[in-house]
Amino acid sequence: MRATATASLSTPSPWAPPTLHRPRTRVAIASLALFALLVSANLSTPLFPLLETRLQTGSLGIALAFSSYVLSLIVGLLLFRGVADRVNRRTVLVAALAVAALATAGLAFAPTLGWFCVARAAQGVAVACATGTGSGALRALLPGRPALVGRLTLLATSGGVAAGPVAGGVLSLAGAPLQTPYVVVAMVLAALVPVVLLVAPHGECAPRLAGIALPDAPDPRPDGPGSGGRNDPVAARRFRVAAATGFLSFTVFGFCLSLAPSHFAAIAGTDSRPVIGLLAAVTLAASALVQLLPFSGSWRLPVGLTALAIGLAGIAAAGGIAAAGGIGAAGGIGAIWFLIAASALAGLGQGVAFQAAFTGATASVHPARHASTVSAIYTVTYLGSAVPIIALGALAERLGLSDAVTVFALVAAAASLLLARLAGGSATPRARRAPGGRARRR
Repeated sequence: MRATATASLSTPSPWAPPTLHRPRTRVAIASLALFALLVSANLSTPLFPLLETRLQTGSLGIALAFSSYVLSLIVGLLLFRGVADRVNRRTVLVAALAVAALATAGLAFAPTLGWFCVARAAQGVAVACATGTGSGALRALLPGRPALVGRLTLLATSGGVAAGPVAGGVLSLAGAPLQTPYVVVAMVLAALVPVVLLVAPHGECAPRLAGIALPDAPDPRPDGPGSGGRNDPVAARRFRVAAATGFLSFTVFGFCLSLAPSHFAAIAGTDSRPVIGLLAAVTLAASALVQLLPFSGSWRLPVGLTALAIGLAGIAAAGGIAAAGGIGAAGGIGAIWFLIAASALAGLGQGVAFQAAFTGATASVHPARHASTVSAIYTVTYLGSAVPIIALGALAERLGLSDAVTVFALVAAAASLLLARLAGGSATPRARRAPGGRARRR
C-alpha cells in the first residue's frame, strides 16, 4: 500500500518521518487515550446489580446492555477498519474521545434499558475507531520498534478492560453510585480532547503506515510464511484455530464483564461494589499480565486451553462450595479464595492460548493480508462476548443465575478441552531457515 504524504510535510521515506514534535509525550497521551476509552466501556461491570433495579430489568436485560456495546464494536471494526489508513489520526482519536465522553455521560442518566443500550453502542463505535488509530499513532511515533508498540497497545487496551470494573466499583463509593463513575470518566475523556489537539500537530498525524503493529509481526520478505496464496491450508487452519480460541476466550471475558458480578456477589455474600469489581477483574488482569511474558513453543495452545478449562470448572464449583459451606462460614470464605484462584487460572490459560493462536495465525499470512486477517479474527472473537452472553442471560431467566452460570462454565470448559485436542500445536509456526543458514522460529 502506498504511504500518503501531505504537501506541507514531505519526507524522503514514508517509513522514516522527520523529527517529530514531543514524541514521548504523544506516546503517553495515545496510550492513555486508549486506556481511558477501554475503562469507560467497562465501568458498568460492578454496577450491573444496581442497574437491574434502576432499569427494571433482569439477567437478560443486563446481557443485552452489555452485548449492545460488543455488537456495535464488531460493526465498527467491519465498517471503519480502514479509517486509520486514510483519515488523519488526530481527527479520528479526538472524535472517538468526544463521542465516548458523551456516551459515557449518557449512561449516568439513561432512563430506560433502550437508552442505556444506545449509549453503550456509541461507546462501541468509538472504541472500534480508536483502537486501530491509536495503534497506528504509536507505530508512527516509535518507528522501527514494533515490539514496543505491540506491548504498549496491549497494556493500554487489556489494562483498560481490567481496570474498568475496579474503577467503577471505587468511584461508586463517592455517592450517587450510578452517576458518579460515568460522570468522572466522561470528564477525563473530554479533558483528553484539548490535550491531544495541543500536543499532536495535525500535519504529523497524517496516515503513513499500513498494517497493525504486533510483537510477532510476519516476515516482510516475499518468501515469508503464507506467501503461497489465500488458500494456503496451513494459514487457513491457523486462522480457524485463532478465531475459535478468541471466540471461546472472549465468551469468558463477556461473562466476567456482565453477569459475573451478580454471581460473584452471591458467592462472596457482599454488596461491596469495589470487592465485586475486583473479583470480576481477576480473570482479565491475569490474562493481560501473562501477555507480557514472551512464551514460545507448541505447548502453549493445548496447555493454555486446558488451564482455561480447569479454571472454568473451578468457577462452576465455587458456587457449590459457597452453598455447602454457608455464606459467612468457613466454607463460604473458602469459596471466595477458590473462586479467585479459579478465575486467575482461567485468565492465565486464556492469555497463553490466545497469544499462541493469534501469533500463529498472523505469522502464517503474507504482510499484504496481515491487517485484514487481524480484523477478521477480532470480528469472530468479539462475537464470543455477545452471542453466548445473551444466551446465558436467557438461561438465567429460566434456571436462576447460579445454575445458569454452572451450566455455562461447564459447557465452556468442555469446549476448551475439545479445542485443545483438535488444535494441538498448529498455532505455532514451524522452524524455518533464516538468512545465513540458521534455523529460527517465528
